[in-house]
Amino acid sequence: MVKANGMTHSLSPINGVIFDLDGTLVNTLSAIGNAFNLALKEQGWDQHTLDRFATFIGSGARVAASRALPEAARADDTIDRLVARQREIHEAIWKDEVAVYDGIPELLEYLAENGIPSAVLTNKDEPAARACLAHCFPDHHFQTVHGRRDGVALKPDPISANRIIDDLGLPSGEIAMLGDTEVDLQTAAAAGMLRVAVSWGFRTVDVLLETGCDILLEDPLALIERLS
Repeated sequence: MVKANGMTHSLSPINGVIFDLDGTLVNTLSAIGNAFNLALKEQGWDQHTLDRFATFIGSGARVAASRALPEAARADDTIDRLVARQREIHEAIWKDEVAVYDGIPELLEYLAENGIPSAVLTNKDEPAARACLAHCFPDHHFQTVHGRRDGVALKPDPISANRIIDDLGLPSGEIAMLGDTEVDLQTAAAAGMLRVAVSWGFRTVDVLLETGCDILLEDPLALIERLS
């Protein structure tokens, strides 16, 4: 079912798709949250439920770390130590805990068979993002992948989105940006893309609708009816 704000919308066909990664293509909540909790415990801080981590994720590792720490402890060096240790733990455990969302492999197969280009735009560290994609989708070719890069602003700044749009060679209005957080929807809006919110990720539907979207997607395969 494809909905926007509770109503079915008639939109132009979509000729390219940009995906967020965590919470959109793959469920990485337990890997990210468990790695943070182990790092927090080691460094003497309180831990959190995975549901809480779902609200922390979306704006990059440093923001997630800051949100996980007590407000009085959010100094740069404390955040740096937590992020560094979380990354070490995450690297050791993520392959055992990552899960591909139902319907995503079939959607990617449809894109490939019909020559519809796809890309990934994530605030995850780019090497980690590429490793995750290679592990979870070894047979799918993403035209380009942009993750966190030194010196490049993270989403919702549209700088990386605009570079991907140039790489795809399509008008921004013909590209759908799929994401599970307000950050993704804000990025899509800033770059002039269709804002496609997915209901199966790390934010509630209420948060997504409040942010604003052109399509609310409840099943990955429902996107196919909008593809040219």
